[in-house]
Amino acid sequence: MPMTIVENSSTDPYFNIALDAWLVRHAGPGQEFVMLWQNEPAVILGRFQNTYEEVDVDYATAHHIAIVRRISGGGAVYQDLGNLNFSLIAETRQHPFSDYQAFTRPVLDTLAEFGVAAELTGRNDITIGGAKFSGNAQFRSGTHILHHGTILFDEDLEVVPRVLTPPTDKIASKGIKSVRSRVTNILPHLPTGTSMAVVSERLLHHIGRHNQGISGTRVLGSEERAEVEHEVETRFGQWSWNFGASPPFNFQNRVRFPRGAVEVRIEAQQGRIASAKIYGDFLADRDIAPVEEALVDIPFSRRSMDAALEPVDVPRYLGGITREELLEVLAGLEPRAD
Repeated sequence: MPMTIVENSSTDPYFNIALDAWLVRHAGPGQEFVMLWQNEPAVILGRFQNTYEEVDVDYATAHHIAIVRRISGGGAVYQDLGNLNFSLIAETRQHPFSDYQAFTRPVLDTLAEFGVAAELTGRNDITIGGAKFSGNAQFRSGTHILHHGTILFDEDLEVVPRVLTPPTDKIASKGIKSVRSRVTNILPHLPTGTSMAVVSERLLHHIGRHNQGISGTRVLGSEERAEVEHEVETRFGQWSWNFGASPPFNFQNRVRFPRGAVEVRIEAQQGRIASAKIYGDFLADRDIAPVEEALVDIPFSRRSMDAALEPVDVPRYLGGITREELLEVLAGLEPRAD
C-alpha cells in the first residue's frame, strides 16, 4: 500500500522521539507512514542501554546536548542538524521484524543514484568504504513495525568521541553496550553542491518505489500534537526514562591525592545511588558515614553529587581532601571549568 508522508519540522529531540513512538502505536489498519526529520544536538540511546555507560553526561550537560532514550533497541548515536533521520512505519504482515535489508534498500539506491557505493554491513549498519554513516533500529507494536535510521550528512564528527566516551573501565553494567565504529559523513562522497534537501527528495522517491508509492501527507492536528507533548511530559522528557531506566550498575574508582588515596564504590539502581562506600589511606579522625549517607538516594550525576555534598564539611571527614577532589573520584572525571 502507498505510504503517507508525516510532515514534521520539529528539531526538538524529545518531541521527535516521542512522535516516533506515538506514530507506530497509533497507526491503524491499512496505514503506513514515512517521516524525515532532524534533531538539535542530542544523544539518542537504545532502549536497553545504561546512560552512564554510554554518555559523558558532564560533557553533554556543559554543551547543551540532550540525552533521550528511544523505544527501539540498538546502540547510542550522536545527532545534530547535520544528520538526517528517516522513519518508516509499516504493517507487520508486510515486513517481519529484523528485515533490515528491505528497509535500508532505499538508502542504498539513493546513494547509488549519486554515484556512491554503500552497503549494508553486519545486521543494521550502512557503510561507505567500511565507515559507518547510518545506524538502524526497529520496534514492533501489535500490528506495525517502526524502522528508523540515521544518515550522517554533514554532522560535527568531532563531538562524537567526546560525548560518547564515558569512563567505561570504571563501570560494570548489565546494559547493552554500543559497538563503536569508524564513521563518515556522506557529503564528501556526493557530487559538489548536493544539498540535504536534494538527498531527502531522492530518498523519498526510492522509499516510495520500494513501498507501492507515496500518497499524500499528514499534518498533526492540535489534539494529536497535544498527545505527543503529553508523552514528552510524562515519559520521553523525564529523568526517570532517560536516566532512571538504566540497568543496575556498579561504579568504582580510585585516585591518589597529596593527602592520601581515595576509593569509592557505588551501587546504582534505576539511575540513583543505592549505596556508597568510601575507602582510603587519608588521615581522618572521625567516621566518614555522613559523607556516604549524603550520597544515597540521589541521581548518579556529578551535579547531583555536588549539590548533595555542598552542606557537608568534606575536608573535615576526609583528612583535608576537598569536595572537588572527592567529586573527581565519584564522577571518574577531571573537574571541568566549562
